[in-house]
Amino acid sequence: MHKVIKNIAFISWPVTDMERAVIFYKNLFRVDPIFQQSDWAEFKIQDQRLALHLEPSMTCTASTPRSTLYFGATSIEVSVEKLKTRGISFEEPIQVFPYGKLIRFKDPDGNLLGLYEASSKIEVPNTSLK
Repeated sequence: MHKVIKNIAFISWPVTDMERAVIFYKNLFRVDPIFQQSDWAEFKIQDQRLALHLEPSMTCTASTPRSTLYFGATSIEVSVEKLKTRGISFEEPIQVFPYGKLIRFKDPDGNLLGLYEASSKIEVPNTSLK
């Protein structure tokens, strides 16, 4: 049977200043982009790609609907401390739920990003797309 959706090809993320965004994500991931031009840059994180695209006229308000891109963490506390040393700030504490721990932070354009540590008490489905 042919699958219409095979996997996540990439996540497209709007930014207002490409140079600033590339510096931020290089620092966050500790990896250079696999592709970069003035209006588009891509980072490969394991088998996924994050594509930054330039939207210079984008305005961010509290009512702007946003998605949150969550990155998996083995130890959320250790990850938070390491990111703080890279200049990433967190405006809220780690939240603990039965299914795991979450914390959010923002990139320079106000896009929400998050860290997620799964609870050891549950099995996390779809952690690997094949």
